[in-house]
Amino acid sequence: MAQQTDSLSIIDTGLTITGEIQCTGQLIIKGTVKGTITAESVVIAKEGNVFAKSQLETIVIGGNYEGELSASGVLKILSTGKCSGKVICKDIVVENGSTLNASVDCSVIDE
Repeated sequence: MAQQTDSLSIIDTGLTITGEIQCTGQLIIKGTVKGTITAESVVIAKEGNVFAKSQLETIVIGGNYEGELSASGVLKILSTGKCSGKVICKDIVVENGSTLNASVDCSVIDE
């Protein structure tokens, strides 16, 4: 597993990104992302929407995620979060009140 850096990137409310995102450090999504994401750590805020194929270390979903998701670490879905599609992760935490409508495989991911 790669060492996480201290950098922080934010996709703010009202901003829509379509395409490929590659990010070190933490990426906070308050807007909308459509495409592919490769990142260390992603936080989807309550107002965030992601429609993507993602390869991450960790992710916290407080908004909406639809698509394919591969997390070599922890996937955490907050009580306000919704996740649908196909998920592969090492560990998963699903809070009461969240929505998980996905094919889920929790196993060690070869890097």
